[in-house]
Order: sequence, then structure tokens, then C-alpha cells
Amino acid sequence: MSEERDAIRDGLRGASDGLLLAIREVSARERLKRTVQPGDPGFLSLARQVRIAAEAVLLMAQEEEIKAEERSATSAGAGLPTIEASAPRSDLAAILAEWRAVERLLEAADPASPDARLLMEQFETLRDRYAQALAAHQPDS
Repeated sequence: MSEERDAIRDGLRGASDGLLLAIREVSARERLKRTVQPGDPGFLSLARQVRIAAEAVLLMAQEEEIKAEERSATSAGAGLPTIEASAPRSDLAAILAEWRAVERLLEAADPASPDARLLMEQFETLRDRYAQALAAHQPDS
């Protein structure tokens, strides 16, 4: 496979994985918000966090759509395996594994607990690491 095709495959896989995890982040934030009384001062902050996370998902999906449109206009993506059949790059795979482990712990934690808040911080840190690692290997086009 050529370097361009590898980059396309890796970019599509990375964007898809990132989008799925960002969607899960919205879900985790919403579950946390549901445990707070609407009159609590933290409720508004959590509602804002849900909106910001959801807007990030929308932006990621729009970027992915633009890339898909660019790829469909060229032959470079023809014959590539599906995203599901493409393995993540090794540097991303390690972050994904850690991110998914934190996600499982977060789902099992009491959303109102201090542990859940710490796990959400870890989730955010891993999201940012993933985005940086993905961006570091993306072609400009």
C-alpha cells in the first residue's frame, strides 16, 4: 500500500475512532448531569459541558464529512479496507486502549462520585492526547 493510501486509511480510522469516543464523552457528561438536581449551582455548568462536548462531536463529524468528500473525488481511497477492518496505528491504539479502559470505569462509577469526576478528567486528557497524536500524522489535504 502506498504512503498516501496508508495515510488515508489511518486518517479515516483515526477520525472514526475519535468521533465514537467523543460521542461517548457526551453520553458520560449527560449521565453525570442527570444525577445533579436542576437547582444545584453545578447543574448549569454540567449542561454547558454537555453542549460543548456535543458541539465538538458536530465539528468532528463535519470535518470527517469534508474528508470523505475529498476522498470520493479521487481514486486514492479506492480499494481501501473498511474503517472497521483497518487497524488503528500503534501509537493511537495504545491511547485508545487506555481511553476505553477509563470509559468502562466511568460507566461503572457512581456519576455523582469524586471518582467519576476524576475519571472524566482522565477521559479529557486522553481525548486531547489522541487528538494530538492523530493530528501529528495527518496530511495537510
